[in-house]
Amino acid sequence: MKQYLQSGKVSLTIMLMCSLVFIINILLPINLNQFGIVPRSLSHLSGIVFSPFLHGSWLHLFSNFLPFVILGGLIGLKNTKRFWWLFIIHIISTGSLVWLFARGNSVHIGMSGVIYAFWGYLIIYGLVRRQLLHIFISIITLVFYGGLVFGVMPSTPGISFESHLLGAIVGALSGYYFAKSEKRVR
Repeated sequence: MKQYLQSGKVSLTIMLMCSLVFIINILLPINLNQFGIVPRSLSHLSGIVFSPFLHGSWLHLFSNFLPFVILGGLIGLKNTKRFWWLFIIHIISTGSLVWLFARGNSVHIGMSGVIYAFWGYLIIYGLVRRQLLHIFISIITLVFYGGLVFGVMPSTPGISFESHLLGAIVGALSGYYFAKSEKRVR
């Protein structure tokens, strides 16, 4: 049972680190959010890695907190190695796509691109893998987080729908890839 909770603990730790970064950002005279993704700006390439850990407000942080912990926990249900692989892949690929294709003259920050990648991964992985546990996780993800689908459309000013959309696409592609490659191994 302990192994099943490990990735949930890791996800919780990551979000607690995001909370600490947010508090430091409030206390420091420098705005750390400037280190987010600024599309097509070579001087902001580091934002691809840093942006998920930066948040614009307490509401922004809290709205990312629980979904990341839950979806991250589900991703690494059997072991944390899968969680870490996907966490890194999703940060780099989603961030790179946001850097390439998102609206310019804006700074994209927050964990939501990774959350959408986890969401897309869990749904597609279960459907393609076709094992009872993974199908169940896909259904649970759809039931509890199906409303995320509305976040991939440009609806609210100041919210990076590009991170949501590109994260969901990256997650779906990685879910398909991992499920197919595991089916071939068997």
